[in-house]
Amino acid sequence: MLMANGIQMERLLRFGDKTRIIDTRARFILLHNYRLFVPQMHYIWKRIVNVLFIRRVKPKKMLTSLGRPPVYELSTVPFPIPIKNVFFSKIINFWQAGKFRLINSTFFNDKTNNLGDQNMRVVVLEHTPAIFKAIAPNDAPTNARMRELNLLDSNSTTDRSPFFYYGLEMELLKAIAEAMHFQMNLYETADADNERWGTVQGNETLTGILKEMHEGLADFALADLHHTEYHLRFMDLSIPYNTECLTFLTPEALSDNSWKTLILPFNGEMWAGVLISLFLVGFIFYGFSNTLTAWYDADKKLQNLRMIPFKRKPEPWHDTLPKSDIFDHISGCIIYTFSMLLLVSLPRLPNGWTLRVLIGWYWVYCVLVVVAYRASFTAILANPIPRLTIDTLQDLADSSIRCGAWGEQNRLFFERAQDPHSQTIGAKLEHSPDSHQAVEQVGEGLFAYYENIYLLRQLRSTGKSEKTRQTLHIMQQCAVHMPISIGLEKNSPLKYQVDRYVRALVEGGLTGKWLSDAIQRFQSNVELPPQEAIIDLKKMYAGIVALCLGYTVALCTFCAEKFYWRYYVETNPGFDKYLLGFSFNKHS
Repeated sequence: MLMANGIQMERLLRFGDKTRIIDTRARFILLHNYRLFVPQMHYIWKRIVNVLFIRRVKPKKMLTSLGRPPVYELSTVPFPIPIKNVFFSKIINFWQAGKFRLINSTFFNDKTNNLGDQNMRVVVLEHTPAIFKAIAPNDAPTNARMRELNLLDSNSTTDRSPFFYYGLEMELLKAIAEAMHFQMNLYETADADNERWGTVQGNETLTGILKEMHEGLADFALADLHHTEYHLRFMDLSIPYNTECLTFLTPEALSDNSWKTLILPFNGEMWAGVLISLFLVGFIFYGFSNTLTAWYDADKKLQNLRMIPFKRKPEPWHDTLPKSDIFDHISGCIIYTFSMLLLVSLPRLPNGWTLRVLIGWYWVYCVLVVVAYRASFTAILANPIPRLTIDTLQDLADSSIRCGAWGEQNRLFFERAQDPHSQTIGAKLEHSPDSHQAVEQVGEGLFAYYENIYLLRQLRSTGKSEKTRQTLHIMQQCAVHMPISIGLEKNSPLKYQVDRYVRALVEGGLTGKWLSDAIQRFQSNVELPPQEAIIDLKKMYAGIVALCLGYTVALCTFCAEKFYWRYYVETNPGFDKYLLGFSFNKHS
């Protein structure tokens, strides 16, 4: 990029770095200009390291008079040596008369393979399973002592708290630091407790880790960062070293369904089929009975007409059907149909063979339904009380409980999802900065908290009370399998080497081992104590509900009968209290 105007080149490099339209990891050849090395441009030369600056060396007057050809200086940035207050380029070679003065020089050597034990600022955030924080031992060196040993930058203003950090990402970056030969200066942001990863304020200002990485204040970020477009706006991310299941911590039970034990053996479709068959078979019995009675009456009349002139003796089968049967009235049909389903025998069989055959097959159906219901009902009473949980996004979207997660990026993830259930969850998702307070709300049955499954297991196993721990449930369905990466400074030249070592560590199985070590303390979830398969009063709530329902219906029927007797029977002119056994007509 040979531009003679240094001001335009400076503005172009700034714009290309901000919008990423220029690949800062490419190889550059630029004209040397002092405007490119002002302090405001020093951060650019931490990102563009494969660069050659061409400058014509002004010879002395005596050499100029001798007619010697001009000399061109080839220099580059001093990476990985940090740029302090003044930029000093590193001379690589000289060009004169069509050839280089130094033969064995390399112009674009790999400067990121060995960082020469340079100090790298690493911003950390405690988050399971990437980073854990613990109190440092008494013999841990302080920042002042480390500066004396030249292990920290003397200009560093970071005050190290009396803590040390460990976890999956710490082990990962330690291995990368050993391979790339650099030291780590670990620190937390001043607003780590409140802002954590950071947010974008209304005036486009950043907080937390996002600010540190976007402004180039840190070289690495260890914070269990999601590999998303949202984070890529402010920093670079390594290739994912792990994939975490992000799901919800939900209440264990929202209601008690013991009162529904009588209807639990069958689902809605089965109950609908049973009820339809009850009424349908009752009307079929009534229809067959009346049809047979009509045929019998017609045959009897025809028989009487034929017997008068010829005095013919009636056939034996003419008297097989009685004039009245148990299925002649609709009320009797419904009652006897219900009684057969309850395996109660009929008072007598109908004389019509059509009804007898139909009743026989209906008995087979009743036996199958009753045996299936009894078996399912026995299993429900014998097994422990079922745990009512929310295990899918659809169940969570249909429930009335609120949802919470940290940060705007999680809310945007659900709102921009394609499925309607995720969009419903995104509409009621709240910002929850305090995970422990969110867990307390989940324990009260009013909230669902969104995080990775490892952190949810830790929160569940470290609950304040035993009752709270037993009422927390981790949803089985993952909302998303999120890739996790290490954060690097925006347009960092170290990304290629870091990706190479991360890939090697993942393929070698070390990340899996470090993850297992990190979550070993809370890997065993708090499970509910095993319940004995006994029938207690709680399981018999359905019987009590059925008994109360029967009493209520009987009381209402009794009131209806009293109302009918008082305002209909006794007000009839033909009513006689001494002839209660006789029926009367309304117009008698």
